[in-house]
Amino acid sequence: MQQHNNEYFPVELSSHLVSIITTEHYTLQTGRSMTISEANGRASLFVGAVSSGLIALTFVGQISHLGTAFFVFSLVVIPTLVFMGLITFARVMQSGGTDYLYARGINRLRHLYLEYAPQLRPYLLLSAHDDREATMSLEEMSPSWVQVFFNVAGMIAMITSVLIGSFVGLLLAVFNLPVWVCTSVGVVAFLVSMSIHQRYQWVQWMRLERNLPLLFSILPAEEKTREEGSVAGTKREDSTLS
Repeated sequence: MQQHNNEYFPVELSSHLVSIITTEHYTLQTGRSMTISEANGRASLFVGAVSSGLIALTFVGQISHLGTAFFVFSLVVIPTLVFMGLITFARVMQSGGTDYLYARGINRLRHLYLEYAPQLRPYLLLSAHDDREATMSLEEMSPSWVQVFFNVAGMIAMITSVLIGSFVGLLLAVFNLPVWVCTSVGVVAFLVSMSIHQRYQWVQWMRLERNLPLLFSILPAEEKTREEGSVAGTKREDSTLS
């Protein structure tokens, strides 16, 4: 991964370059809106399909009194929902990676703005650095592995894992195994599926991070300077109030 590179010097901005940069910023922001909209739409479609499938299973179970028809219908519907969950998970992961890429691009452009107008730094709330911590802090996201449980892909992984555990349990119930055996194996299948989903998600995020060059990161010295400036500003405010 590349670190802060001092070879990047600001170019001389003309009216044409300003127009190009403004258009690029608008394009990146529009791209972020589209990726978020697609991820939410696919997640809503998947959750709606799961809800409809569970309602259908309930009706069939009541009519057949949990007989053969219920097991046959369940072993057909649940794998279909699992497949839908897997492709939804993969696509939401792709959309999340694209959104992250666009967010880093916007941070780089904001860094360029501050190179030409550093006096605006106190008035910009969002970060002008493109490292992972600065980029994810835009939406109050944690840069640790725990974040994989909080995004849309993590939600899809949870629902899909529940479906996989339920399918395994029902499949064992067909062979008249004890209920505790079906339940135990189903729980194990859920935990294994959840672990595989979230590990895959974390590996993909780390691969994306390695493939993107890091141009403007928060260096320790710079971060210390910012903290000292923040403390000095707080002391000035306190003295003014007193």
